[in-house]
Amino acid sequence: MKFDQKDLKIIRSLQRDARINFAEIAKECDVSIDTVIKRFNRLKKNGIVKGTTILINPRLLNFECIASFEVDVDPGELASVIVQVREQPGIIFCTATVGMHNMFAVSLQKSMKDLSSLKENLKALTHVRDIQTSIWVEEILLCPQNFELDKLTKR
Repeated sequence: MKFDQKDLKIIRSLQRDARINFAEIAKECDVSIDTVIKRFNRLKKNGIVKGTTILINPRLLNFECIASFEVDVDPGELASVIVQVREQPGIIFCTATVGMHNMFAVSLQKSMKDLSSLKENLKALTHVRDIQTSIWVEEILLCPQNFELDKLTKR
């Protein structure tokens, strides 16, 4: 499928606000409403655009520490360690990776103390060899469909 700057502008407009009307997008892109509708439908039909969503600012929900973990796990034990990591408080995403580390996880924590506690819990898991932690410092907006946020209300 051919993809150009007008398609990108349409997507960027929808990323800022998925409820924006096509007339506003048409004005921003300097095209007709019909053009925006046709292009949006083509993007959707080709699977480039799927659904609409909202973004959540975790810091406004009192999660001061947002961190990612790159984890080295013993070969052959990755699946069982992923299950254990996903059960940890505040872990909202965990997946196997290929590269320098074989697992990646994202966590939301209320404080640095909670983050330190989580890191110690992860280090203590059998078959975890090493953990690299990165604390996210800039504002981040999370797409709820990509993260397991339901656990956060149980704390």
